Amino acid sequence: MPTSVLLPEGELRVARCDTLDKLIAVSDGDAALLYLYILRHGGEVDAKRAARALHLSAERYERAAFTLNQLTAPAAPAKEDKPEAAPQYTADELRRARLDDKTFAGVCESAESVIGRTLTEGQLRCLLTVYDHLGLSAEAIVELLSYLKREKGAVRLADIRREAYQWADMGIISAQHAQQYLTRRVSEKPLSEAIYKALGADPAQPAPKEQRVCRFALAHGFPPEAVALAAARTDRHQGRKSLDYTLGILRRWEESGVHTVSEITALEPEMRAAAGQIAAQPTDSATIAQWERKWEESRRETRRKRLEAEASGI
Repeated sequence: MPTSVLLPEGELRVARCDTLDKLIAVSDGDAALLYLYILRHGGEVDAKRAARALHLSAERYERAAFTLNQLTAPAAPAKEDKPEAAPQYTADELRRARLDDKTFAGVCESAESVIGRTLTEGQLRCLLTVYDHLGLSAEAIVELLSYLKREKGAVRLADIRREAYQWADMGIISAQHAQQYLTRRVSEKPLSEAIYKALGADPAQPAPKEQRVCRFALAHGFPPEAVALAAARTDRHQGRKSLDYTLGILRRWEESGVHTVSEITALEPEMRAAAGQIAAQPTDSATIAQWERKWEESRRETRRKRLEAEASGI
């Protein structure tokens, strides 16, 4: 029988049972120790001081903090207004839409020209959903179909549906918006392909989580080599590929204001050995330089707005 443990009386701190259950489930001793330290000191703590007090290296502390943040992050609030479900068009409604709406009839004709054959009932239903329910203009739908044809060689029903919903979520509903978006996609393609390669992903068919990491890297100015460095750290800490962990590392670097490999290794000298093992990704240097300038301008603008907000007490 294990020895019984009796806790002495003293000053009390209240711990959340759900957090304790999660810590027990993941069996992460460093994260549990950090949680106790934070409880003892009543909330936010200095990272360096906590690491010294707990006798944790910078890497072990970072891993513990990441695990604890993942366990204690609040769940996303449930949305009160659910998106309206797409109409279930009948065969008669599909036929009448094509016969009576000249604009939609033009969309169908363009779609058949791009696809190379007569539309099936499923394709017709999908196009009417995009046109009538999502609200994309006829010109925007044609741009979408042409884009899919160029990128994939064949236009599949699943691709039309997925891309159309993404465009609607981003507010791309007019021909002008579509053209601007596609121009940006073309200009960023060399860089995004390099980022996917740094993640060990297939640039032609990236998974949703790989796309999420790529979008974050593009939005916040992380070059492919920095993404590869984050992926290497993930492999070393987790012993496997974990895109959530990689994204967590990039978020921490973003919070620290470091983005390039030189900035990261200046902040974290222990990363220099790993950085030396990462080969530069083959990309269009002129395109990357242009994007890096835009990123730097964007970061400066974001920091300026934050400082103005702080100064005004917002």
